[in-house]
Amino acid sequence: MNAYLEHANITVPSIDEATRILGAAFPDFRVRGGGEFRGRRWVHFGNDTTYMALNEYPEGEAKRPDYSHYGVNHIGFVVQQLDELDQRLKEKGYELLPEFQEEGEFRRRHYYSDGNGMEWEFIEYSTDDSSKRNNY
Repeated sequence: MNAYLEHANITVPSIDEATRILGAAFPDFRVRGGGEFRGRRWVHFGNDTTYMALNEYPEGEAKRPDYSHYGVNHIGFVVQQLDELDQRLKEKGYELLPEFQEEGEFRRRHYYSDGNGMEWEFIEYSTDDSSKRNNY
């Protein structure tokens, strides 16, 4: 069985900000559906294979994850053309975070933070050999 991640369900201060960065990164992503539940807005944002279930809870201030508390630190997407994705995000005003960028000959990964304080990771592999993809 080949498993894959269909979706992740996260709560964000602003759905508009989350869809702005994801839409810049993935031009094929769209709002697949949405509505309101218990007075809070939600959307499914993605393509036919994968999506982010985004719930809006605008109270509180956005803070960049610091890996010292429980919860989502970042979500990583595998992409084919990291340089093109970087350009789209730069054009939308997002800045590349300096941590954990290039990694050897088989993997490159770039991190961005959005206006919600969410961290997003984008990974490009140069091999299909899974034993060479990660450093442990």
